[in-house]
Amino acid sequence: MIWRDPKSRTVLGSILLSSVGVGVYVLALGQLLFTITGTPLAFAVVVTAQGIGAIAVLPFAGPLVDGLRSQRVYAICSFSRAIVVLAIAVAGAGAVPHAVPLITVAALVLAMLDNVQRTALFKFIAHHVSEENKVKVNGLSGAAIQVGVLGGMALLGLVLTVGTAAHALLLTAAGSAGAAVWMSTVRLDKAEGRGALSSVPLRAALPAAVRDWRQMLRQYRGELVVFGMLVLCAADFVAAHSLSTLVVPLVADHYGGQSWFIAALEATFGIGMLAASVVTRYTVTQRLLPVWVGVQAAMALLLSASSQPVVHFLGYFVVGFANFNSLTWLITTLQQHAGDADKAKMASLRLLSIGLGTALLMPLIGGASQVSLGSAFVGLAAVLAAFTLCGLWVALGFRPKVPVTR
Repeated sequence: MIWRDPKSRTVLGSILLSSVGVGVYVLALGQLLFTITGTPLAFAVVVTAQGIGAIAVLPFAGPLVDGLRSQRVYAICSFSRAIVVLAIAVAGAGAVPHAVPLITVAALVLAMLDNVQRTALFKFIAHHVSEENKVKVNGLSGAAIQVGVLGGMALLGLVLTVGTAAHALLLTAAGSAGAAVWMSTVRLDKAEGRGALSSVPLRAALPAAVRDWRQMLRQYRGELVVFGMLVLCAADFVAAHSLSTLVVPLVADHYGGQSWFIAALEATFGIGMLAASVVTRYTVTQRLLPVWVGVQAAMALLLSASSQPVVHFLGYFVVGFANFNSLTWLITTLQQHAGDADKAKMASLRLLSIGLGTALLMPLIGGASQVSLGSAFVGLAAVLAAFTLCGLWVALGFRPKVPVTR
């Protein structure tokens, strides 16, 4: 049904195009900076700048997007992303003085645009995708990201056989521009809820944003479980990022460092997500939320204890399957539970939780990996076990305004 719905089709198509560009961008930028500096330190600095940009913009992204049309914000951010990536490509390809500081600033701006765009996408889905398609679209969005990123990484290898990393970044810019055009063409049949910033002059924007946040947070003082849901949003991303981080040492330890095993295990995670999208009617439910988080913890523990390929591939598949279900329920429920004028602010809170959770917890996983691969997986299992308790609280205590339509 969702492929016959132009709004659902547009959302998934634009996400896929953008994700192909992201897959190219991440690896190409690392290679470009290493070529310029001869050290991986520059890329680490750029990643840190991106985190700073995300955290800095998210408190303002929600009120801003709630006061504007989500479709327009998404398209503007996509076009702006294309321009910034082009600037990075030019700085990296030519003899531009101080190229690395310029690229770092550009990456910070890119992170800000990315998070505003994601906030706009959350609001767009909440308002314009039908209730019967919302779960499917939210779930398939994650699968589209996985497929797009893997496709972009594969495409980068082809581009590098005939060109440079700077040339490859042109594909990222093209993907962003294409996503903007695609999103701009869809015709909408209803208006969106508008927040406080839609009717104030620019000089009053900051005080209005503060009032807007205060009013929204006041609404949820009696629903602390909603904040538990926001905390829980970080769990799925910590699990996914950790598996992506640990797949390289896993392959180095057990498969001789063969790169195709890295791609195969990552693809298996994506296949698990795709498999889960077929059975959402039975699996995306509130009562199963702690089960899906707990399953991810159990699989991390299993991966810590086994050297068998069948266990590795099974673990990545099951985590992808469980990750899809918990992530989809959380996104869909938060979209439905937020008021019409608060959709984007809820998206900002969700992204902020993910950013802070990743920043706080990924160093713990990374530190454990310095001890051993098994210690890293055990550390991930412990983190996810704590999130499982949070999931149990949410499953028992949350009272949705609108039941999640599957």
